[in-house]
Amino acid sequence: MIIEIVSYKHGLPDETRLQLTAEIINNSTSDLLLFSGHTIKFVNEIESLKRLINNKKSEVILELQDINSDKIGNCLYRVTRGKLISIYSNQIFTQSSEIEGNYQLADRLLHELESNRKIEINGISILIIQCGEINILKNIQSEENRVEFRMSDDKSLTDRFNKILKETKIILNPIHTPMGNQGKMLKRREYFSQHKRYYFSACNTKENSDNLDLKSLQYAYYNGDLLAEIDTKKTEFSIRRIYKIKY
Repeated sequence: MIIEIVSYKHGLPDETRLQLTAEIINNSTSDLLLFSGHTIKFVNEIESLKRLINNKKSEVILELQDINSDKIGNCLYRVTRGKLISIYSNQIFTQSSEIEGNYQLADRLLHELESNRKIEINGISILIIQCGEINILKNIQSEENRVEFRMSDDKSLTDRFNKILKETKIILNPIHTPMGNQGKMLKRREYFSQHKRYYFSACNTKENSDNLDLKSLQYAYYNGDLLAEIDTKKTEFSIRRIYKIKY
C-alpha cells in the first residue's frame, strides 16, 4: 500500500487551496492520501471539489474548515471511488485543558472513534484522530514522559480505548499547524504506532511561515520508529511525502 501525506503553506488563498487539492488528488497514484487540517475552507467548495475530482483509484481523507460559520467546523470528508462524501464527524476538542478530568467528553470522543472515525480500505482498518484530540493521551513527566490514556483510572473508558487501538492498523492524524511540546508529542506518536501499527500526521506551516521543510509538518511512524519516505514532492505551495507500507 502506498500512502501519501500532504501539507500546505499557511494562509493560501481559498481558491488556490481548492485547485491544489483537486490537482493533487487527480494526479496521485497512491492508494491513500492524507491532507493536513483545514484542507479547504468553505462549505460551497465541497460542491466544487466534487465536480473537479476524476481520480477513481485513490482513497483520500481531507478536512473542511467551516461548514456553518463558527458553529460547526473541522469536518472530515473522504474520497472513495472518485466520490467525495462526508464522514459525518468533526473535531471533538482541541486542547488538554478541555479533556482533563472530563469523562463525558472522553466518552464522546470514544463513541466518535468507534462509529464514524473507523474506516476500512482494502481490508485494512484505519482510525482518524483530529489534531488536538491526540490529547486523549497524556505524558507522565516524572517517568520520562511515559504515555498513557488520559482517563486510565476509568476501567470502562480504558478498555474501550484499548479495544479501538487493538483493532486499528493505521492511525491518521490531520493537524492544522505544528504543535508545541514536541518532546511529549514524540512519545505520543511512538505510543500510537506501537504493536505494529502505522501512524501518519500532516499539518500546514505555521502562521506567517513559508517553511515547508520544517520537520514538524509531517510524521510517519511504524512500531514506535520513524518510517522513511520513498519519495518527496515539493512545490511552491505544498510538500508531499510518499510511503510504502507492507499491507
